[in-house]
Amino acid sequence: MTGGRGTPGYAAPELWMPYPITHKCDVYSFGMLLFEIIGRRRNLDIQLPENLEWFRRWVWKNIENGDLGELMKVCEIDDISRETAERMVKTALCCVQYRPEQRPLMSMVVKMLEGAVDIPALSNPFPHLLMETQIPRISALTTWTEASVDSESPSVVTESTLVRTTPTMKNYVIEVAGSSS
Repeated sequence: MTGGRGTPGYAAPELWMPYPITHKCDVYSFGMLLFEIIGRRRNLDIQLPENLEWFRRWVWKNIENGDLGELMKVCEIDDISRETAERMVKTALCCVQYRPEQRPLMSMVVKMLEGAVDIPALSNPFPHLLMETQIPRISALTTWTEASVDSESPSVVTESTLVRTTPTMKNYVIEVAGSSS
């Protein structure tokens, strides 16, 4: 692959930089999808308080501090689903590692979700954001368009807009299949 397309925030960082594109881009995007399922919301929601606005970073801070209680409370995860949700969160964090070589293969992701393999010790998936930076707030009345990207430099957004069209889901039922042996 020589290039790719994707939604900012869901596409792997290497899609927006001059780095090789590999199958690990899909692993990254799957991790972002897991965050959406766990949080029952988009990963970036400018309508929430700033500390919850960028969900995956907020999740990492909770994991790093050893405080999964707040995560379970905010995401309305009951005690019955806690172990599955914790496994999903840790798997998602493995998937969204900044460097592609640190992301697992999808076959390992499946095994992690099934509980067939232990999830490795987690490292900060955001080392490139070591300094605390605020995500610039953008108007909720804007939309991403093909014309919003400068054709001379595809990574520079000249005009941006965001439209929120996906409603927040109230309840998910997640079933992880296990082997019958």
